[in-house]
Amino acid sequence: MPLYEKEGEDLVNKFEFLCDDLEFFRSILDYPKDDPLLYDVYQINADQNLKIFERFGVMVDVDKYDCFVDYYE
Repeated sequence: MPLYEKEGEDLVNKFEFLCDDLEFFRSILDYPKDDPLLYDVYQINADQNLKIFERFGVMVDVDKYDCFVDYYE
């Protein structure tokens, strides 16, 4: 889960979850039907951020940073 400066391209931090939980990410992300394995990169909003926090204990300031998640096994 990379964090970037708002309105910028500077990488601030990156988190990796060592958990294979495709169904969890499919349940919180709005993904197109042609990407069922979530190979694309998805920007995280405040509601998704809260769900990730509840599941993994990682909370980011989505007002200050642009946060994305990409899933891979």
